Amino acid sequence: MNHLYVLGAAASFLLASNAIAGESSADLMVTGAIAPGGACSLAVQSALSLGTIRRDRLNPDPTKPTTLDPQEVPIEVACPQPQRFAFVIREAGGQDATNPEIFPMRATPDRHQVGSLRLKFISHTTKIDGSTTGYATGADRETELGQAAWGPSTPHTEKLPIRNGLFAVGFVTKANSTEAPVNMKSLYVRVVAEPRINPVDELDLSSDIVFSSDLGLEISYF
Repeated sequence: MNHLYVLGAAASFLLASNAIAGESSADLMVTGAIAPGGACSLAVQSALSLGTIRRDRLNPDPTKPTTLDPQEVPIEVACPQPQRFAFVIREAGGQDATNPEIFPMRATPDRHQVGSLRLKFISHTTKIDGSTTGYATGADRETELGQAAWGPSTPHTEKLPIRNGLFAVGFVTKANSTEAPVNMKSLYVRVVAEPRINPVDELDLSSDIVFSSDLGLEISYF
């Protein structure tokens, strides 16, 4: 699984690193995956920084959230031979059961949610095998994709919302299609991330808030 890390203020991360330098023990996370023969390679921008968000950038109404500028993330997939696959995207800390289209952004170290992301696949720039226009299509599940119902795929001018850990997303060559994703050797697609910070009334602004979101991008073959 590839990961995209959405980060908060860089200066705050530096301070946080210095604060734990004197600890006598530390945890080590070891991750890995076993890929099938002929598996596709996945290239994704590994970090998306939202920079330092100062108090005067937050909504002056303390009861309302602050919407930040959207950020685009390009994703490229290359396969040694034509493959049929789909994506599942999930945030490592889990899902907001009340709204599966929300990807939480959590403070460090208490993991309190201080904001959220909405993610969408952009249709009009998607390319299959370098030239054919691609359209995102969603499954009715995230496993056993060979038996899934698909679509309808997105129209050319619309974006497909991504749900946190729910429903795989593949790509077809026609809009409003209910066909399963096509076999392809290459895919270029962009995801738009729409960040939002919680209302000021829900934040403790007595010191810097360091936050992040760890988004796992998983390819499923079928």
